[in-house]
Amino acid sequence: MPALRKRETLVQNITYMAIMAAINVVFVLLTTFVPVLMFIIIFVLPLTSTIVTLYCKKRYFPIYAIVTIGLCMLVTMYDISDTLFYVIPSVISGFVFGVLVLAKVPSIWIIFLAACIQLGMYYAMMPLVRVWLGVDIVDVFASAFGVSDFIYLDYVVPSFLFFLSIGQSVISYIIIKTQLPKFNYEVTVGGRLDYLPYIALIIFLLFSVGFSYWYGPVAFLCLMFVTFFGIYIMVETIYTGGMKMWISVPIVFVVGIVAFLAIYEYIEEPLGFMGLEIAFILVAIVGIINEGTKTMKAIKEKNKQLDVIIGENNDEVEQIEEE
Repeated sequence: MPALRKRETLVQNITYMAIMAAINVVFVLLTTFVPVLMFIIIFVLPLTSTIVTLYCKKRYFPIYAIVTIGLCMLVTMYDISDTLFYVIPSVISGFVFGVLVLAKVPSIWIIFLAACIQLGMYYAMMPLVRVWLGVDIVDVFASAFGVSDFIYLDYVVPSFLFFLSIGQSVISYIIIKTQLPKFNYEVTVGGRLDYLPYIALIIFLLFSVGFSYWYGPVAFLCLMFVTFFGIYIMVETIYTGGMKMWISVPIVFVVGIVAFLAIYEYIEEPLGFMGLEIAFILVAIVGIINEGTKTMKAIKEKNKQLDVIIGENNDEVEQIEEE
C-alpha cells in the first residue's frame, strides 16, 4: 500500500496516524541517546504532522496530536522539555502547513506563515519550560553554540528561532512538493503577478527601522523577515526576468552589500547589520521594474489580439454587407 495516499476509512486513518506518531516517538527517543541529533530532528518533526494533515481526514488530527504528544512525554518523562519545546510546536505548525496546502495558499506564504506559527509556539513554550522544569531554552542553545557570553544574545534569539522555523517549513515543502498536484495544488514559480511579497518587504523594513530605536530584538526579527522576502524576490526575478535580470539582480545586490559595508561602522552596535536591507531594497526595486515591464508587455499583447479579433469581425461584417 503506497505510503503517500489519501486514507478514507477510520481504520486506515488511525493506522496511518499511529505509524506517524511512532516515527515521532522514535526520533525523540533517539535524542535521549544522542542529544546532538535534536538539532537535525527538529527540521524533520513538522513533516510527519504535515503528511498526516494531507493524507488523513482532519477530524482525526486531534487524536494523532494527543497520542504523539502523550507518547513523547512518556519516553522523555525524565526531562519533558524536548517534548514541550520541540514536539508540540512541530505538531501544530505541521498541521497549519498542511491546512494551508489544502487551501491552495501560494508556497511563499505557506512557508512564511507556518514558520511564524512555529516561532510563536516556541515563545509560548519557553516560559512553561522555564517555570515548570527550570530549563532555560535560550541558555541551552547558547551553550550548544558556545555563545553564552555574547553580550547581544537577546538581540539574535528571535532571529535564530525564526531561522529554525523557516528551515523546518522549507524542508517540509521540498519533500512534499512532488505530491502537491494530487491535491490540485499548482506549483508555480513566476508567471503570476504578485506584489504581496514586495508589500511585505516594505512593511517589515519600516518595522525594523522603527523598532531599532525602541526594541532591538524585534528589529532583528523584522530584518530576518526582510531577508526572507528579499531572497524570494531575488530568485523570482532572476528566474522570470530573462538574461537582463540574470545580470542586473546580482549587480544591484553586490552594490547593496558594498553600501552596507561602507556604512556598517557608522551605525551603533549591534544594529549595523540593519544596513543589509539596502541590498534587498535595491533588489526589490529591480523586481518591481521587471514586474511592471512584464505587465506592460502583457497588456500590449492583449491589445494586439483584440485588434486582430476586431479586424477579423469588421472584415466579416463587410463581407456580409457586400453579399
